Amino acid sequence: MAEVTPPHSAPDDHGVVVTDLGLHTNEHSPQTLDFRAANAAPPSPEDAHRHAQLKVVDQLYGPLHIGSVTITRSALDALGATTDGQPLNGDNTFFRIPSRFFLDSLQLDPDALETRLTLTADANDYRLPTLLFEMASLRSRASRPLLGQPRQIQVEPGSNRSTLERLLKLAQNLDSRGLAQQSLSWLSQTKSHVLIPTGLGLQAFGIYSGLRGLQDAIRDQDAYQTLFNGASVSAEVASIGVEALVTRQATQMIKAGQRSLEDFGKTTFAIRLARGSGLIASVLTLPFDIIAAVDAFKNAASATGREATDHYVSAALSVTSAAMAVTLGVAALAGFTSAGPAGLAAGLILVVGSQIWGAIRQVDEIDDYLQLTVHERLRTGWFAFWMISPDDEIRDRYLVAKATAEHTRRLQANALKLLRGPLKDSTEAIVNGTFTVELEPVTYNTWNWWTGKRQPATTVRPRIQDSDDTIDARDGVTAETPGAVIEAAEDHKGIHWYIGGGNDTLLGAENKPNVFHYASGLKTLTGGTKDDVFIFEGSPQILAPEPAPSPNRLVGGAGSDTLILAGRNSNSQAPRLGYHVDLEAGQVSIIAGAASGAYRATVLEGIEHVEIREGGTSVIKGTAGSNTLKSRGHDSIEAGAGDDRIFILGASNRNADGGPGADVYAIAHRPGHVWISEDGVDHSIIALDWRADLIESWAIEAGNLVMTACFDANDWDVRTVTVNNVYSDTAYPRALQNSRLTFVTQDGFHWVPDLPDTLEDGNRLAVEAIMVQQGTPRNPSILNDRSELSIAHDRDTSHYVSRRVELTTLNVRHKSDCSTTLHLDYSHAALTRIEAHYNAHVTQDDEGDSVRYGECGLTLHFGKNRVVLNNLASSDERYTARDKPTGRRAFSALVSQHVFILVMNDGASYRLAQPTPDYGLLLDKRFIHKAPVSWKTEAPQALTPTRKRYAYLQPLDKTPHYMGHRATCAKLTASAHQSGVEVLIGQGATYLVHLSPNVTLRLSTPGALANANPRLPHASTWELDATALGQVEITLASNRLHIGATVIHLPAHEAQDLVDRIRVITAQGVVYGVDSLFERVYVESLDGRYLAPMIDADAPLPSELAKLSSESLKVSHMALKDGSPGTLSYHLQARQWRLDTDPSRVITAHQLKKTELCDHHLQVYQDLVREGLSQHPPLGDNALRLLREQCVKLVEGFTLSRSLMLAYAVSLSPTFGAELPYSTWVRTLDAVLSEQSPS
Repeated sequence: MAEVTPPHSAPDDHGVVVTDLGLHTNEHSPQTLDFRAANAAPPSPEDAHRHAQLKVVDQLYGPLHIGSVTITRSALDALGATTDGQPLNGDNTFFRIPSRFFLDSLQLDPDALETRLTLTADANDYRLPTLLFEMASLRSRASRPLLGQPRQIQVEPGSNRSTLERLLKLAQNLDSRGLAQQSLSWLSQTKSHVLIPTGLGLQAFGIYSGLRGLQDAIRDQDAYQTLFNGASVSAEVASIGVEALVTRQATQMIKAGQRSLEDFGKTTFAIRLARGSGLIASVLTLPFDIIAAVDAFKNAASATGREATDHYVSAALSVTSAAMAVTLGVAALAGFTSAGPAGLAAGLILVVGSQIWGAIRQVDEIDDYLQLTVHERLRTGWFAFWMISPDDEIRDRYLVAKATAEHTRRLQANALKLLRGPLKDSTEAIVNGTFTVELEPVTYNTWNWWTGKRQPATTVRPRIQDSDDTIDARDGVTAETPGAVIEAAEDHKGIHWYIGGGNDTLLGAENKPNVFHYASGLKTLTGGTKDDVFIFEGSPQILAPEPAPSPNRLVGGAGSDTLILAGRNSNSQAPRLGYHVDLEAGQVSIIAGAASGAYRATVLEGIEHVEIREGGTSVIKGTAGSNTLKSRGHDSIEAGAGDDRIFILGASNRNADGGPGADVYAIAHRPGHVWISEDGVDHSIIALDWRADLIESWAIEAGNLVMTACFDANDWDVRTVTVNNVYSDTAYPRALQNSRLTFVTQDGFHWVPDLPDTLEDGNRLAVEAIMVQQGTPRNPSILNDRSELSIAHDRDTSHYVSRRVELTTLNVRHKSDCSTTLHLDYSHAALTRIEAHYNAHVTQDDEGDSVRYGECGLTLHFGKNRVVLNNLASSDERYTARDKPTGRRAFSALVSQHVFILVMNDGASYRLAQPTPDYGLLLDKRFIHKAPVSWKTEAPQALTPTRKRYAYLQPLDKTPHYMGHRATCAKLTASAHQSGVEVLIGQGATYLVHLSPNVTLRLSTPGALANANPRLPHASTWELDATALGQVEITLASNRLHIGATVIHLPAHEAQDLVDRIRVITAQGVVYGVDSLFERVYVESLDGRYLAPMIDADAPLPSELAKLSSESLKVSHMALKDGSPGTLSYHLQARQWRLDTDPSRVITAHQLKKTELCDHHLQVYQDLVREGLSQHPPLGDNALRLLREQCVKLVEGFTLSRSLMLAYAVSLSPTFGAELPYSTWVRTLDAVLSEQSPS
């Protein structure tokens, strides 16, 4: 049975739901996936009932179409599918067309899926991998992963399941939309437009082929068949397959690759990619270059061992775009937000070095820690009565005992908090080092009441002193291990050791990851066979120069082990010392500079990675293998050979030389200059922790590649990255010697500098960059009218405000270094005024009054429209002013809580800043005395033009909804903040669209364009149901239709295009025609589905009809019950119905019926179906068809009164009376009848 999980719905999940007009059934073909669960155990009664429901719905609607694959609901259920955390049943699958919410919330059980892949008997049957690719690529990036995974289950890295999860995640992140709007001056538009679809096609085909190969691997229990057809798995997946057993079945792989390519071309993703980007055939054939690959495979077939492997790798390069390897740099960005083990354990780090204060004067409390004699109790009690401190000897014993007990409790409490909190999933035990408590004298000033003066006094306070520890935990940590706090033990969980100072010898757990936190003292620490971490949290300690101090010894052992130097100088005024770390030589020493004395060195064994937490000037040298090196100071890095990961997290460095190998750099976004050296033999990835639009320029200077970037917060900070010696250091012209550089920005874009082959002179040369992989473009979310939004504090955001929005309120909840860009649909001249609002309050303490600003903000006025920004600034606690006569202190400077950028539609961009009033204002008691004060003032100086010209962006289109070739309807639901423009794609039929307030929608019929191939015989007809919007104004300008607060982007047409017909249905069924060519909106007809019956000729017309100037209007979607042909019209003044084929016929409303009803008109049917499916056994498909027919007859009646409709419903009861309770009919009919006008 599928596991029930908590629902997880994105805000826009229910934005568009497409359904049929009428009952239609999908065809069940031989290619339809239809199977049952392989579990032989009998289902529970609940599951058996669900299975029966799914079978009925499958028979009623046919199998579901998910992309190019059809699958029954029963088969999805056999894969353990859930939707929104609930198992599939008849109710949550009662549709023919799956909604985006259904596809996004669908999750499969990995065990059931793996079982079904194993049972696939036909080696050429790849329908299930195709289904997985379709389901993953159709999902939104924000939705949950396709595979549901219980939290307590850990997936083994490198396993088939791990591979499957990775492939599906990559497929889910594919984006077939065209090149997003970019206004970057340095972007090579032409080359990017060619490479983006090419790279995307390669990437998608590689993922698809990997899924097919994984099926073979699971079915055949072959660890290598994951590769499937050589290297058609793209660069992101290359590490999955290009390994050892690459020498098998080359010929079969070639044939499989050809079949894979053919099947991939039929998937929804490939079709949309080809349709959307004009993709030429060579793009899809590029991933499997038969000519080059066959030669390489033939060479491999006649070779053995390592030589054969080399040939297969050569084949891999011929079938995989090498440029796609740049996506490996995405993982490097994780280093910017990861605090590491020491960061998670910050609480314990503080505890270990804390000082225990306080003195206790009550005897009972002292007795909690000491066993006092009778004499001591009496004497101490007497002293306490007279407020005299106890005897020094008792006080000292008490302080030591109390500090020991409290520190022990605190260590245990913090350990449990970590083990049950941030370390819960990774750590099973924390071991605290032993300690002693010493008393140290403290001198302080006290007041002498006899003399009236302050005088020095002396007391003692406890101080924690770390002891020496010797622990052998090679067999694991147990309850007997000194200082151990243990929670749930699992194989993958590790041990954290907090041993502080002292001279310690530790042997860590042999088969567990160990994390050693240590400080000063002589250490000998030994890890195990897993990945161990050594974290130095002390300060560099000067020791006696003679004799030379013994070195620390850190032994990593097997695994991938890391040294983190997190200590800092104990004297903040002393020059910051650096480290000299040589992993190859196995030694760490202190760069003392001018300081005298000897520092304890550290000997390293088997440690591959290093991180230096503090600044300073350090030297880091790697090994010949792969190293991870993290730097935060003005450091010099020599990584050596191997594929290294180098993190430059400080402001500026001296140089980072990756050495031979394919290296990855990660660079933080801080003002300063970073220097990188690469030889250009292998590919290098440079991951930048900032958005692409913050890059200002790329240039060649003195043979080096120089990239500069700016900051949102101000105009003067600059981040510069220089890659040394990209061109040869020879006489001009200089040849390009490093063309293998790829930059990855924070938003996921991949850039390759477009470098000329030769450099003619030494002048600065501006160059462009080519986008080789599209990331997540800046896409402003749409703010609705009267909306209120809390600004995110953990990421940069952007929002779009339409000029039709009267009021938008933005609230800053937390101080943040992030930025928010507001794209305002106004020119800069439309900003009529800026109003600043301030709040101030007074607090009192022993030193007098203190006055601070509270939440201050701005209001931007655009005529009658407003944008309000609350808590934009508050008092800066760093700056104060004091009025000496009154002693009042004022925190009179304002500091920004968040960075706001305004971008106007004419290209002007500004930075917002709350103006600070005169500092003396808060010192004036006449202005503010005791009570809080609020005031407003004009603030034209709040806007500062930005040096960087920000691009004015409008919301991007969301993934389109295809309406199909037959009449359908779409129900739109607006979210509070829309993430983009909803898109409906027509295919030449008539579509009913139920609008919602504040929705932004785009309509399109690509097949109606003159250059469409194939071209539709006619355009689409869009009937926009605006009845739920109330009384609204309809306007049309610049091909945008405004219906109240709802915005419709209409199709743009050229001279030879077929023109879509647009109609707007308002209250009482009044239909307005929309002429986009002449930009006019006019009353066209009436829609019978929304027209209330008008039987009483003496009753006044509804206001919507009474105001119409037309005497007679045609009526659509209404017909005579006897089937007479012709078009109906209604004469508003005469209150008469007329038929154009028989004008003399007298027609009454009782003779009419509504037509083309959608499921939203048939809510009574939906309610009855839900009741019918809940019966035991559920209603069959034939009964449901008959039920629908009867419900249509019930609802299409134009003039039936409540009594007549109820009588008609009761007449249906013999048909369903045995299966549906009478109460259900009454309840559901009451809802329907309430929507009808009384007769």
